[in-house]
Amino acid sequence: MNLSPLTLRRLCDELQPQIDHRLIRDVYLVGRHDLFLHLGDAGDLLLSSHPSRSCLMLTQPPIDAQHVRIPWADRYLRGAGIIGIEHVPHERIVHITVRKRDRIGTATDSRIICELINRYANVVLVDMKTERILGALRSIRARQNRVREISPGKFYQPPPALDRMPPESAKLSFLIDIPKDMRANALVQNIAGLDLISARELLHIAGFVEKSRLSASDLANFAEIMRVFFANPPFYDGGLRVREGDNHNAICALDVRHTQIEQAYSTLSEAISDVVACEVQAEALKGRRKNIEKDVKNRLAVCERKIARIRADIDDASNADLYEKMGNVLMCHIAQIPPNLDTITLTDVFSPSSGDMVIPLNPRRTASENASAYLKRARKARKGAPILAKRLVAAQREKDEIQQYIDRLNTVRSEAEFDEIRRELEDARLIKAPKKRPQVRSKRQSGDIHPRRYRTRDGWRVLVGRNNSENDRLTKSSGRDDLFLHVHGCPGSHVILKRDGRADRPSRKTLEEAASLAAYWSKARGSKSVPVNYTEVRYVQKPRGAPPGLVTIRNEKTVMVSPRELKREDEYS
Repeated sequence: MNLSPLTLRRLCDELQPQIDHRLIRDVYLVGRHDLFLHLGDAGDLLLSSHPSRSCLMLTQPPIDAQHVRIPWADRYLRGAGIIGIEHVPHERIVHITVRKRDRIGTATDSRIICELINRYANVVLVDMKTERILGALRSIRARQNRVREISPGKFYQPPPALDRMPPESAKLSFLIDIPKDMRANALVQNIAGLDLISARELLHIAGFVEKSRLSASDLANFAEIMRVFFANPPFYDGGLRVREGDNHNAICALDVRHTQIEQAYSTLSEAISDVVACEVQAEALKGRRKNIEKDVKNRLAVCERKIARIRADIDDASNADLYEKMGNVLMCHIAQIPPNLDTITLTDVFSPSSGDMVIPLNPRRTASENASAYLKRARKARKGAPILAKRLVAAQREKDEIQQYIDRLNTVRSEAEFDEIRRELEDARLIKAPKKRPQVRSKRQSGDIHPRRYRTRDGWRVLVGRNNSENDRLTKSSGRDDLFLHVHGCPGSHVILKRDGRADRPSRKTLEEAASLAAYWSKARGSKSVPVNYTEVRYVQKPRGAPPGLVTIRNEKTVMVSPRELKREDEYS
């Protein structure tokens, strides 16, 4: 994605009333390139230095994204107010001015410089009084760039200007000898502030799209059209996603007429956000596609080697008559052939006029074995020729099928298309289906509690700790109004009678049922009558340094009960 200077000019006009005099409540980094300025109910201002999709837009905070704190951003931007945003004319650079006051009210102004130049994109914070750099998303050392150094404490230098003419006073004589299909590119290379979309729109407005040659008067008219175009651009009221060549996701702020509009948006930020999401999805899809395409191309290479071997076998099979002749000649001169020879020259008894025949031999075999091998090879070649022809047809068909899949993969535009092709490749056994990992039951985390759960006859929930550590966590996580129960003077589980927001207090019967459960899960289970203390959780305290499970209670009351277990919660229908 490439935001043109005209698009950034329009974007600044759109953002001005939305972010001006807004307080930066929070600032954080997502990933390596995306800096978010949280502006309260206005949303988040995203400043991205991504090398392929650098952008500036007002968006909503990302969900479930890991926030990274940057010391210089926290120091100079958190709590600062935005007092202005402006676009650098004819450049892909935006300045955002912020002001921060210290504890005694002294104001310090700094400037966020968004250099949205894709591969060289950066976000730099500069002190407006000293012009020194306070921080940057991408630090550039002197050994990396001879032109300028981006590092805290250094003086800020803007990116070097390109050798292009300003549109207000540009000389257009270079267009005379340029072919009509190259004029847009020539304008972009020679006129500052133009991209391909705006250049083609200018040519469309001037009527030069189909004109083969331009005259001096044409160039004079075009210069006036371009001057008016930049002085009062035909901006669209919102944002557009247009088609530019093979790119269906080009951002445009102009009310264009020369190309197809893919989708219109109410704001430029909305258009940029949608295109960024599309490009992120396209990059992920491209990565998945490349992985599968690599496997399919490996199968294609295997298939091509297979075809090469089959063709070599077919060429060998075409020599069946020659092999038979060599075997027969060897049989005719078998007595004259000495052992351990690599080759031998013999008279062709079947065609004396053709002269002598040179026959390769296997020195480890006898003359009779060499003759038999040639005759056997001839028979095998004749028998295998039709089989090899069928195999060649099948292999060629397989190669064509694999090539079709590769061509389809190159044209995939959506996840649905990709998944369909992947399933077809798996069914054709051209790629392996991903192994289904067996579901592993997750282990309980150390901080989780899994108490025994019961319910009284009146429907009150009762939770019982399973061990000393869980007893502590259960009591600590309970509500202040819940009731804590424990056997008096005897080791046992912590028992919590949950109020669950009830206004009424538990009845005597409910208390006795919960107390009998506390007696059941204690060392006094075998006794007939057990004293159980109960109080609200607010009066339960953990002494400092006390071992797990040990607490002290206040304002407690005692009830005598017999130990028994209640009906578990999961047993109720």
